[in-house]
Amino acid sequence: MPKKTPIAMLALSVLLLSACGGGNEPADGQEEAGVPLDELEEAAMAGPDGPAPLRCPAKVRKTLTGPDIIGLRLGMTLEEAMATTRCSLGEDAVVTEEKRWLDRLDTHGVALGTQFFSVEKGSYRPCNFASEWQECRGKFKWEHTDEIVRVATPGVPGKETAMVVWRTQKFRDGQMPSVDATLEALTAKYGQPQVRENSDSPRGYSAGTRDLQWVYDRSGNPLSEANPLFGRCRNGIYAGGENTGASWTDGCGLNISARVVLSGNNPGLVMELHTAMIQQSTTYAYIEGMQAELQRIGNARREAEVKEAGDASDVRL
Repeated sequence: MPKKTPIAMLALSVLLLSACGGGNEPADGQEEAGVPLDELEEAAMAGPDGPAPLRCPAKVRKTLTGPDIIGLRLGMTLEEAMATTRCSLGEDAVVTEEKRWLDRLDTHGVALGTQFFSVEKGSYRPCNFASEWQECRGKFKWEHTDEIVRVATPGVPGKETAMVVWRTQKFRDGQMPSVDATLEALTAKYGQPQVRENSDSPRGYSAGTRDLQWVYDRSGNPLSEANPLFGRCRNGIYAGGENTGASWTDGCGLNISARVVLSGNNPGLVMELHTAMIQQSTTYAYIEGMQAELQRIGNARREAEVKEAGDASDVRL
């Protein structure tokens, strides 16, 4: 029977990006430990207050295939996904990283690397914690978020992989695209959706929503409502608001979700656009493998510690 695994994202905390290298002596003044000297110099110049300068376009394996969100593809390494996102959103975008994403994950004492990150651009300024601490996010007060991309990158240390992607765009007055053009663009990029749901109920500043879902089996075939898998495989990922939850069922395939939020001032214009993507069977197998690898690493560490501790002859009573 297929298994379904829900997850919930834990609270984010702003961390600093870092780079390290070392080892061999430079050859002809060109590189050290395989890293060009100009890259090492740029990393040093970046200092402890932020990520290293961007190098765009991002270096990404050409063997990666499948649909994308701003160039992000499922299966990218953490480094590929981070570079791709930062190159898309720009140098001034704010990077946030989190060491924990999966709840109920037994790490077996293994210290995890970045399991989730977000990159956000828009209008922000340093926050005055004395008078507006309730409005602060990290060290900034955001006046307007133009775009935020969130990526789940679970994995054992050194093998973090992009498994889920969310993107939110919030359009300013005078820059809102039309609803028809947005729906046409989504269909042109991802094909005909298997689910279309319309709501014209006003909510907050919105005049309604247009929701689309693309639902596939693990072999890449689109699922129709007549297929018994359809009900289990739809809604694996949700696009909209701050929701970064996801679920995965073994046997289900790619899910893409999009929500078009209509402007309350003009329902023909798009106020917000949300998109999200997951491959359920791949995620299921990956998380199972990650848990097993964490157990193996944790057991090996404990056994090594016991061996190093010595035997009974070392105990003084």
